[in-house]
Amino acid sequence: MQSAPLVLIDLGYPNLLMIKKMKQGDLDYQISDQGISFFKWKDNRSVHFISNYHGNNTCKVQRRLKDGTKINVTAPIVVKDYNGHIGGIDKADMLRAIYDRDRKSKKWWHRLFFAMLEMAYVNSYIAYVEVHREKMSSLEYKRCITKGLLTKSKP
Repeated sequence: MQSAPLVLIDLGYPNLLMIKKMKQGDLDYQISDQGISFFKWKDNRSVHFISNYHGNNTCKVQRRLKDGTKINVTAPIVVKDYNGHIGGIDKADMLRAIYDRDRKSKKWWHRLFFAMLEMAYVNSYIAYVEVHREKMSSLEYKRCITKGLLTKSKP
């Protein structure tokens, strides 16, 4: 049995330029009626972004060629924001991976549940350190939370 190809246009996704027609620095975008922007930007490869915050503004970003020279390329502003804030995402992933236990389960939602629990822990750790300005390792913080959850509280 042969399946039909998935047509994204029928699902409400924009009809953007084909990759073959784009050169490095080319940009195509479409904004939906709900204010969601769909971007397709050609860097070394085609890059897709979806944003409900950024409009169709562009900026210049520096890209390095294979020979090491730098050139300025036009890019959507969402690329600049993404590159500027990627460090925070990497740090959160690092903190989650340090003491993360990859629990294997036959039920897919168990792994999803524990991954979400780890993310909640990392977010609370970041908020705690920022608010209290206290030097505490991730492991110490996890132990304090565990100890607090295991102690019996008075009614």
